[in-house]
Amino acid sequence: MTEQTSAGPYSKLSDHDRPLDFGADGQMSPVDAVLWRGDSDRHHRGTLSMLEIYDCVPDWDRLVAAHDWGSRMLPRLRQRVVDSPLGAGIPSWVVDPEFDLHYHVRRMRLAGDGSIRELLTTCQQLAMTALDPERPPWEVYLIEGLPDGRGAYFLKAHQALTGGMSSIGILAQLHSRQRDPVLGKPQPPAPDPDNTGALDILLRQVSHEVRRAPHRVDLAIKGAMALTDPRKALSQVLRFGRSVPRVAGLISPPGSPLLAERSLSWRFAAFEVPFEAVEAAGTEIRASVDEVYLGGLVSGLRLYHRRLDRPVEAIPIAVPIMVRSSESPYQTRMSIGRLAGPTGIDDPFERVLTVREQIRAARNEPAVNAFNDVGPMLAWLPGQIVGQFSGATTQNDLQASNVGGIDWESYVAGARVERMFAFGPLPGCAMMATMVTYNGTSCIGINYDAAAVTEPELFAESIVDGFNEVLALADPSGRMIRFT
Repeated sequence: MTEQTSAGPYSKLSDHDRPLDFGADGQMSPVDAVLWRGDSDRHHRGTLSMLEIYDCVPDWDRLVAAHDWGSRMLPRLRQRVVDSPLGAGIPSWVVDPEFDLHYHVRRMRLAGDGSIRELLTTCQQLAMTALDPERPPWEVYLIEGLPDGRGAYFLKAHQALTGGMSSIGILAQLHSRQRDPVLGKPQPPAPDPDNTGALDILLRQVSHEVRRAPHRVDLAIKGAMALTDPRKALSQVLRFGRSVPRVAGLISPPGSPLLAERSLSWRFAAFEVPFEAVEAAGTEIRASVDEVYLGGLVSGLRLYHRRLDRPVEAIPIAVPIMVRSSESPYQTRMSIGRLAGPTGIDDPFERVLTVREQIRAARNEPAVNAFNDVGPMLAWLPGQIVGQFSGATTQNDLQASNVGGIDWESYVAGARVERMFAFGPLPGCAMMATMVTYNGTSCIGINYDAAAVTEPELFAESIVDGFNEVLALADPSGRMIRFT
């Protein structure tokens, strides 16, 4: 879609019938551009996935209609990526003139026993299949064949598609608070096809660089003013210089030899735990939900290593950190925090407190926003170089995130949502863990490299046992279980 102004195609619509602002900006963000270019290395494909379990099979016609409506409310879902003739710089999103909803919304039936293990195996196979870069980068599948008439829904999308809006936020638009159809929803028209070509994209890239010039000048002026106090300026430079390698992961602890191998094979594992049990543990030890969650994962990996007689003192971990934008104090951006997961600490209380202190230190790194600052420059590099750069900074044993969920009972096309799991991509790391809390249950999805985790059953048992060590600090009755 081209950038819209007050005189654009939606200007005559009432506020009730307007699409959401998400997707109205035609240019990809610099960080998303780096993620998109990273796909040039197939080991670093940025496909993220969502899996929902339903109490019954949704009505197919209603499900298709919901996605048609969703693609009009969220124009980004009808947009594809168009790059410049140079194959560098920041690409743009344009409305696909050949958008075909029935390509993106599909249905299938499990061929075997319909177990959760078969469902996860099917979903990981779908997730490993590359998205078509010439179409809007998303696909959804209605999956039938589960026991007791239940159904499942699987979404795969490129992480650059979500931009500043979480994948959960996008998916939530298709959810309702009732089983019956909702009347009176806003009904914006489909966006007009966009004939923006590669040359237009090149001109847009140049315009973007010109618009960023005042920001760069402002940084230069601030730098010059800092020189009026040479001692303070030198101190800041040294602090920033020491911080950059830490933020980039260049001085993280060495990766575990047990998790060292990498391949193209993804494997999914799913777990659940009452959210109130996670909160209770946090209250007991004065830690946040994020810190308890990460402490549980570290505890599980500690047990996995010990049970295979390969203990390590620490493992490299990456977590998302929200930071203030350097261009506006009212905007936030995602950056990366680097931790040394304390797998060598025996006491679970001390283990979680160590994680807590490391997370808080990572938020205060002077160079925490460095990746966002260099993103526009990285976007001008060839895709293979960007992929190599990304690979060099994502060689972690674990990447983990806790994303916002839905705190109310929800329905999709007549089916009640029972569970909601997210599975992130593997950009060179051994495993990616994502926690989504849905209606009081924290659902944890782990995507791990099959070459790194060679004992999947022992791994799952260790994650459960390690997490329960942390939960037991407050209440042994609130226990994690494997979703099988």
